Amino acid sequence: MKLRNLLLAAALLLGADPVFGATTTPSLNIRLDHGSVWRTKVNQTATKGFLEIHNEGSVPDVLTAWSCPDADSTVLIGKDGKALTRLVIPAHQTVMLAPGKIYLALSGLHFGIERGTILPCAFTFEQAGQVGGFLNAVKPPKL
Repeated sequence: MKLRNLLLAAALLLGADPVFGATTTPSLNIRLDHGSVWRTKVNQTATKGFLEIHNEGSVPDVLTAWSCPDADSTVLIGKDGKALTRLVIPAHQTVMLAPGKIYLALSGLHFGIERGTILPCAFTFEQAGQVGGFLNAVKPPKL
């Protein structure tokens, strides 16, 4: 499965859209980084993902869609625990998807998330269009 991750990552970097099969134009205003996903235990099919969304533009943008092709479902969850349908990214601001805040709930994982796993994901913005991001496997916190 790691080869598949590398191929998807390369496709995103080259501007190909592995989710919808189209090409994308990288945004000059939206930047994604510090993506992470919690590693899973044997037979665990769900996990949480996090990243930073930077809007370096002079106008707000709105995140309207998100997908990680290695999960059957990717849902954006708000601070109140309810699913979101959109997320405003203010101009010149960073919005963090982080534990205890807004996060991605991934379910129906196609394989276990282990050390070294990188999940490619696609994020669609009203202004910026589709932007690729990566979630790197990290150890989940001990509760």
